[in-house]
Amino acid sequence: MGHNDHIDFDLHNHLAAAIESGFLDEFAHKDAIGVARQVIHRGLDSLSPKQRTIYENTVIPALKYAYDELNTQEILNRNPD
Repeated sequence: MGHNDHIDFDLHNHLAAAIESGFLDEFAHKDAIGVARQVIHRGLDSLSPKQRTIYENTVIPALKYAYDELNTQEILNRNPD
């Protein structure tokens, strides 16, 4: 088993997209972005209890918001009327 085998690549992609698109910035400060980047590079298991709290209270809601916004935009693009 390699170093990155424990990383969820879907989660990795969603976190990276949330950071790049600015969705995470709307909700978070530098600590939350740092936690998201740590999850991207080292996985969820690398988080300390304090970081896990930041992840659950800030990063996850930002991901949900980004997902909802992207789904809304996709629906609008398919149905412009």
